[in-house]
Amino acid sequence: MFKTKYKVSILNSQWQPLERNLKLSVIPRKDEYLYFLKRYYSVLNVVHNITNGHEILIIVEEETKQPNK
Repeated sequence: MFKTKYKVSILNSQWQPLERNLKLSVIPRKDEYLYFLKRYYSVLNVVHNITNGHEILIIVEEETKQPNK
């Protein structure tokens, strides 16, 4: 009935932001692929920061080739 939306920020492997405050209903896990900005990214790590609210950081690395389906 109600779906929770999480606010997440996507960062590259040098922790530089690619996108901030995206609303996602599913948080990707480590080693999954993310299709974003017309490119595939591999999820390196997911960080939950709970010091001031709940902030989720997704650390990604761009894939050089398209993953197998």
